[in-house]
Amino acid sequence: MRTMRTTMRTTMRTTMRTTMRTTIWLVATASLAVGCKWTDFDDLASETWVDSTEKPEVKSSDYGIAIQRSSRMGDGGRLVVLGAGTATYSELAYNTEGEASFPPTEVSLQAKANVPNIGNSPILIADPSNDNTSLIVPSDNGVVILFGAQGMLTPYQLFGVTAPDGGATYMVAPSQAAPQPLVAIGDTVYGAVLPSLPAGTSQPTCKLVDSASPTTKLSIKALGVVRNSPATTDDVLMWEASGKLYRYPGSVFNGCATQQAQTAVVDTGFMPDTGSQILSIDGGTVVLQGHRGDNGVLRVFTSPSAAMIAPLGDGAMVAKLRTAAILDVQSGRYVIAGIPTALVEGKTAGQVQLFKIGATGLGTLPVATFNDAQPDNNQSFGRGVAAMPFNGSQVVAVAADNEVFVYFRANLADGTALYGETRRGR
Repeated sequence: MRTMRTTMRTTMRTTMRTTMRTTIWLVATASLAVGCKWTDFDDLASETWVDSTEKPEVKSSDYGIAIQRSSRMGDGGRLVVLGAGTATYSELAYNTEGEASFPPTEVSLQAKANVPNIGNSPILIADPSNDNTSLIVPSDNGVVILFGAQGMLTPYQLFGVTAPDGGATYMVAPSQAAPQPLVAIGDTVYGAVLPSLPAGTSQPTCKLVDSASPTTKLSIKALGVVRNSPATTDDVLMWEASGKLYRYPGSVFNGCATQQAQTAVVDTGFMPDTGSQILSIDGGTVVLQGHRGDNGVLRVFTSPSAAMIAPLGDGAMVAKLRTAAILDVQSGRYVIAGIPTALVEGKTAGQVQLFKIGATGLGTLPVATFNDAQPDNNQSFGRGVAAMPFNGSQVVAVAADNEVFVYFRANLADGTALYGETRRGR
């Protein structure tokens, strides 16, 4: 069985087509114990579910350190893929049949913005209103935001500040007509007016404080946004290292000396570390992805007004969790949870788990588990995850060590469809 898998894996990768080694592992984890059922497949070329694309000819020594969706509309799909070691920004383009190609969009971040290495936890966020993405990383001159679409990157500098350890989010601020990045460093947020600040203005910054204890220095670990009808701009959610979740007015984007939190403050019961996330769903609802050491948590919170933040359900404890994204498909909304050091067949290969978001919060157990069918030690499957728009739907994309997987159809653990075939001509 493994010989057949290995042969298939080599052949398919040569043509950058779908690989057999990840095909049947989209089904329930329990089915792994019964072994391979070749009768499940009549035509492997048309029935395999996942494309595995290895590192192309890019200069980066570690391809796929993070991924993010690019284009939101139209045929096919597009992923931004970051490389570390030699820091690069490149893209994978998928045609309507799910075949990957490599457009000439590789950008050397050293040449573009004096970024020699982006490290293991870069902040890569997507603009909700268009195809732009923003990469927020340290540079020789402070922190740089590289933003753009399809390889056309423009650098924006935050001078005199250190590494962006508090995360970032896109938001529509009271002063802005379109979403712009808000970046957290220490206890301060920086409103990034892209592509450049108006002439004669300085970088807007605002120190966030606790209303009950305004002299206590906060340590921001994640940023997110909420918008309650009939508002047309966003307020800011901030998850602090102590575990408290705060809400601030969106005017913090415009700069101030200090800003006390609005009435709503809640202790989430989990102390997040750098790399944690606040993922907006819609309106005043968000998913928190938190991790510290080997401990991880996913929880849903609602903030229907400035006076209230409340948990929705108990959420899920997820060991070794590192990243997450929101998948919105016909069967429902799900959290894609990346666990890059999870044990698979006794190897530290990594896996991805999906948790369904319901009316009462997040399910405590995963409804599907994805992993490489032929796992390798230190494969880091799940170190980056994304929901990639593809042919008018969304599909799960996963980064591993020098490899990117895209699932063009998938089942839940109970055998029902997570989403059906999204490729055309299949």
